[in-house]
Amino acid sequence: MPTEQATRIRYMGNKFDLAREVAGLIERFDPARPLVDLFGGMCSVAGAVSGSGRRVWVNDAQNYARLVARCLLQSQDYPPGRERSVPALTPAYRANLKELNARFERELAAERRLVAAGGSASAFRQAQEKWRHVGNDRQLAHEARALRDGTVESQPYRLATITFAWGYFGLRQAVEIDSMRAAIDAAGSQGDLSEDEAAWCRFALLQTCSRVASAPGHFAQFLTGATTASVERIRSARRRSVWDGTLDDLSTLAPFGTKRWRRRNRVLTCDTLTIWPTLDAEGLGKAVFYADPPYSKEQYSRFYHVLETLELYDYPEAEGTGRYRPDRLNTPLARKRGVLDATRTICGAISEREGVLLLSYPSTGLLTRELGVDISALLGEYFQKVEMPISRPSKHSTLGARHGAAVRDVTEFVWLAQ
Repeated sequence: MPTEQATRIRYMGNKFDLAREVAGLIERFDPARPLVDLFGGMCSVAGAVSGSGRRVWVNDAQNYARLVARCLLQSQDYPPGRERSVPALTPAYRANLKELNARFERELAAERRLVAAGGSASAFRQAQEKWRHVGNDRQLAHEARALRDGTVESQPYRLATITFAWGYFGLRQAVEIDSMRAAIDAAGSQGDLSEDEAAWCRFALLQTCSRVASAPGHFAQFLTGATTASVERIRSARRRSVWDGTLDDLSTLAPFGTKRWRRRNRVLTCDTLTIWPTLDAEGLGKAVFYADPPYSKEQYSRFYHVLETLELYDYPEAEGTGRYRPDRLNTPLARKRGVLDATRTICGAISEREGVLLLSYPSTGLLTRELGVDISALLGEYFQKVEMPISRPSKHSTLGARHGAAVRDVTEFVWLAQ
């Protein structure tokens, strides 16, 4: 079984310590009841219960989170090691790299000079401001649309290069990202890697992208090089290799639990507010539900949209400075006017199905601080027995310190309702 750190993607806001305590609460209930994690994220709670053998159903509305859950909770194969992945990936990687290097030869040479130590910070900023991409260039937007519609040749792969280069990644890094994805897809389709092994490679690629990104701790925005120190930080990030990083990350990943346990688990990609007919149709039955919903006014899909796009690899339109997807999830759970009704929807649906609910929510959330809701009383409207077995100090990231400090002190609460 992997260490918890080994399966963590940066920027994802995992709560591994809390997950252990939640897993202890879940063990109070009949092991025949599956655990349903409604906002699965990086599978912290599912991983914490994996040793018990309890089946888990993990849901998340984001496709990159589904990929992670599929690997950690369902994969029948382990990640391929270097001796298997390098020969499987190298031919298509080199072929894609060669085509993109030819198309962007002059721009890549210019970037090398600008990324080199001692280069002009002002020249670096000017190059970044002038860079054309899908979000600010009509011709590239047309190219992306044609790729999305399948009306032009898909080779070479170039999504990251025409969308995120000179933003979240350097041009060379974007070329490597596209070439690595091309190699993974080719190896999977040709049978050089199994379907599960290809999924592990995509997981490792996303983890590497998270680590090498020129970003302040999330993907809502990228570093602009406003100061000389910021430019140096970007240069340092741009020197990191995507190829080497992906191969390194493959060696740190492994699934949770036993092969037999993973075979019995389920992974879903639904909006939690509308998931209930799907659960009924698939015969879930009585279950223990864990909910760790969004709790602030931030729409979290904005912080992870790059990962979502790189997993879907669908050449979407790019909006705004952040080059966002236009179809990002916008949930009422992150709106002051919608959060209470949305929470009631979840509570009512679980109560109607005779489920147990473990609700995780911090002291700084919309319900607790902004609206002053008594959550114990709210849960009491739907459940016969309500207790708050966990109340612990914690620190939450402010996602790039937009509000001042990089972290802030909060109290993490977990309510148990049945």
